[in-house]
Amino acid sequence: MKKRLFLLFSVLMVVSMLASACTKPTAEPTAEPTSEPPAPAATAVPETKEEEPAPSQYKQAPMLDSMDLPPVEERLPLDVMVVQVVDSIGKYGGTWNDVTWWEGAGNIKMELYDPPVRWKADLTGYEPGLLIEMPTWSDEGKTITFKFRRGIKWSDGVPFTTADLKFWWEDLAKNEDYKTVSIPWWARNTDGTPITMEFPDDYTWVLKFDKPQYIMPYVLAQGFWEWEPLMKPAHFLKQYHPNYDGKAGAEGYTELDLMDRWFDTPGYPCLMAWCLKEYKAGEYRILERNPYYWKVDPEGNQLPYIDAIRVEVVEDNEVRLLQVAQGRYDCNFRYNGSPVDIPFLLENAEASDFRLVDGWMNGAGAWPGLIVNQDYNTSMEYDPATEPEIDVEIRELLRNKDFLRGLSYAMDRQRVIDVAWDGIGEPKNFTISPQSPHFTSSPEGMAVYEKWANAYAEYDPDKAKEHFDAAGFVDATGDGIRDLPSGKEFTLVIQLNDWSAATVNTEFVEVYKKNLEDVGVKVLIDNAIGTADGGTNRDNGLFMLATAHASELDLWTYPDWIFPVRGAGEGTRAFPKQGLYYSSGGEKGWEPEPGSPAARLQEIYRQGLQEPDEQKRHELIWKAIDVYIEEGPFIIGAAGDQPMPVVCKNYFKNVYNYGVLGPWAPGTPGNSNPEQYWMDK
Repeated sequence: MKKRLFLLFSVLMVVSMLASACTKPTAEPTAEPTSEPPAPAATAVPETKEEEPAPSQYKQAPMLDSMDLPPVEERLPLDVMVVQVVDSIGKYGGTWNDVTWWEGAGNIKMELYDPPVRWKADLTGYEPGLLIEMPTWSDEGKTITFKFRRGIKWSDGVPFTTADLKFWWEDLAKNEDYKTVSIPWWARNTDGTPITMEFPDDYTWVLKFDKPQYIMPYVLAQGFWEWEPLMKPAHFLKQYHPNYDGKAGAEGYTELDLMDRWFDTPGYPCLMAWCLKEYKAGEYRILERNPYYWKVDPEGNQLPYIDAIRVEVVEDNEVRLLQVAQGRYDCNFRYNGSPVDIPFLLENAEASDFRLVDGWMNGAGAWPGLIVNQDYNTSMEYDPATEPEIDVEIRELLRNKDFLRGLSYAMDRQRVIDVAWDGIGEPKNFTISPQSPHFTSSPEGMAVYEKWANAYAEYDPDKAKEHFDAAGFVDATGDGIRDLPSGKEFTLVIQLNDWSAATVNTEFVEVYKKNLEDVGVKVLIDNAIGTADGGTNRDNGLFMLATAHASELDLWTYPDWIFPVRGAGEGTRAFPKQGLYYSSGGEKGWEPEPGSPAARLQEIYRQGLQEPDEQKRHELIWKAIDVYIEEGPFIIGAAGDQPMPVVCKNYFKNVYNYGVLGPWAPGTPGNSNPEQYWMDK
């Protein structure tokens, strides 16, 4: 890998320098880097402090002084949010140069994360964001009340109130003529009908469910995609909505759809620290400070400190890595870098005036990993009456726990780490992120994590053979290749897809293919990288084994790694058809058999949604993990929680030295309040 990076650097240097004409030159790298990647950080988790009282006086950024704006005291809300700085009170000014690898720039949206409820910076749980306090429950858990901070304004100065949420709910989400925005998955009753929403005053939002629901508020804290569809400035969008502007029919909704893109439409009012000012498709975006932003530092300085963010689109992974190494960008978190890039980046750190911020991990429970499809079939138009017998037999084999354990014991995890990760990482089986509060909240939780990570994780070809034999997966013909229990020939197909780094997946599967062949399994690698087949087949259960990157912090808000409660295209993992049955209310998919793993897991999930006690919800997660250990593993991991390269210039300040970048749901790094980052230059 090190030599490959050197050759890559040499070949693309000219291209990169042309693209980086305004950046400082870097020292020429040596062919054999001597710097070793840092071990996983042992730094203490930063303490999350209570929000301080609002200061008595406020100050604003100098760039706002010449603008025709009301005084900063009038622009800030009554219930201003006071943000703790990581190291120091910052200085105003500067443009944060950043990079993305695709037009949607979701990695940049993660830096703008500002929902009603947010993950704490130390990832130990949740805290209020746009809300003045955490939501409250009544009516035995069936009614949830949200109280927003009074006086928050959109970036154009118009007040943000629950009238904006009412517009989203009644004129967009429930509007059958407008297909772009729909009713979210969490906003339905158990019979599939929409829940009841009430808006009793400007700052109160009430949600009423038909059954107790203690999870929903935390869903809005996940990443940007759960709150983003609700963030609709009614005063702006009514100009383009057929119900208000008089343009009836499809033409009116086409214009609304074009304008209702806050990340593509300069001037679209937003609630974040920076809002879109300039956009050139495929090239760059410029976001500029929101003069009505609703947060201040402890000394009363209105945030953000940084004036603007400039985001380049650089699709080529290799060019992007080179430009990061050359110091083209001020601070990068999710630029698609990999742990194996760390030695190369360390070599260029001094010359390019940047540092690798310690303490940021991938948070992977399995990187790489393999989903073993529990709902295997070979037809998009599934009909149990005409399903081929061999499909049924293969599905039964894939569900057999002895077969599953044979697959796990056959994997030489240390060899995978040496080949795919240049030795970075520890062998372990599939889990979710070790930083999850399900584990870190108690010694009992950590014991559950260790038990799960170590289950069937040793490399033991003899045990693999024993379990395969117990599953009836034996060599029936004497040719050295294991056959189905019926005696029919069998080839195990492993699908390579675009989930996670292609090189890692490819090298991992090549090692594992050899491991399986050593114990008599015939293997075919189906390379679906760069095609739509990978996602389509995985969503619909049209695969045997498929590569995956497993990570998550909260299984109640993002349940898919454990609980089969969502179907095709919704995020399901090992139980695509049985998950679809749950999410569709029994109208689609396959009904789990009574007492089956899927049935047991779905029942645990139902219990968790209605459980008000957080510790008891953690214990239900542990119970679900026991099902995975007793009946699985349904997902097989090789390694996890590798360190991740966070690259920041030495003048870039107030960056936490703790976080995870594998799971997107906790909103990192946005949960650490990037509005308090600043540049000392």
